[in-house]
Amino acid sequence: MKTAASSRTRRATLVGALAAGSLALSACAVTNPQTTLLRYTPGDGIDMDGTSLDARDVLVVSHGAGAPGVVSGTLVNSGAEPLTVTVTVAGTPAGEVTVEPGSSVRLDGVAADGTEGERTKVEAVENAAGQSVEVRLQGGGETLAANVPVLLPQGPYEDFADDAGGTVEPHQTEEGEGDH
Repeated sequence: MKTAASSRTRRATLVGALAAGSLALSACAVTNPQTTLLRYTPGDGIDMDGTSLDARDVLVVSHGAGAPGVVSGTLVNSGAEPLTVTVTVAGTPAGEVTVEPGSSVRLDGVAADGTEGERTKVEAVENAAGQSVEVRLQGGGETLAANVPVLLPQGPYEDFADDAGGTVEPHQTEEGEGDH
């Protein structure tokens, strides 16, 4: 016959095991930081932070080597006044964009309802795709500047091909060449 003492012993052992397991699992948080709290840019472009003007996922789509380009990204106005933002790429003017207070505007001209408007374009991008180029945003008394990537008009940026130097032709291989 089992006694109450053996039942208490099993319960105490189970509680001790659960406590040890909880302690072991929580120790992971001490040695490994919680990565969901780390800030990062989930897109291809660069983020820039100002006082009332912020820029998200800024990049330039172009073949480079003198081809035209499209500036892509989003401007956010967290201030109380409208901002007229002047955009330059490597010192060359690319246009002006007005951002109303508490709102955002995409530089590629796509509106919130999905309609296409005026894109922010630069006449010539000297840096080749795969390199970076300085983009400067000036408005509301502040200036944001960063070196942003130059990407080819392919994949998600294929829609910019007409304004960014044309489509990207697939690489042609000689007969007999290939992956070996």
